[in-house]
Amino acid sequence: MSDSWADYFYQTKPKLGNRQKGFQAIFDYLDGIERPVIIETGTYREENNYAGDGCSTLLFDNYVEFHGGELISIDIDPKACELAEKSTEWAEVICSDSVEALGELTGKADLLYLDSYNIKNWFDDWAPASHHLKELFAAKNIIKNGTLIVVDDNIIDNFGRRLGKGRLIFELMKSLGIKPYINDYQVAWIWEED
Repeated sequence: MSDSWADYFYQTKPKLGNRQKGFQAIFDYLDGIERPVIIETGTYREENNYAGDGCSTLLFDNYVEFHGGELISIDIDPKACELAEKSTEWAEVICSDSVEALGELTGKADLLYLDSYNIKNWFDDWAPASHHLKELFAAKNIIKNGTLIVVDDNIIDNFGRRLGKGRLIFELMKSLGIKPYINDYQVAWIWEED
């Protein structure tokens, strides 16, 4: 157990592999929000697999412990939900289809972290990319001006093509003129309303 968020993140950050910069930017953004509401799809599913999965549920749970706020973590897998419930102090874990659950939530999110569909083949990303686009649309009622929307698991291949879970959302945001806040393994945008 760490004495502060800074100590915890300092110890954990090196384990995050190619998500280090992304999580640093996410938490820098959240630092400007009092008692943030964090909603994630895809919960903690494998113990201490920081480099492989990111363990965002544990990171967000510790952030809420030291900063206050709320964490809702959604997953369809009962085993993952059970692990998340026993491994967190502050998370409300919802065992449900993420698209359905997001459509039923009320309130407003400061962070919407989309990571529910496991990508198995970077060159066949249609199913995960379209699933996360569905999640975004299902979450329309909880997104507000300033919501940070993040999608995990993205790459640029040797030909300069964007691949991964966030590919379709990236195309949507580009068409809306919303520039990325993070453009790395994790991609993110700050939602803007007129």
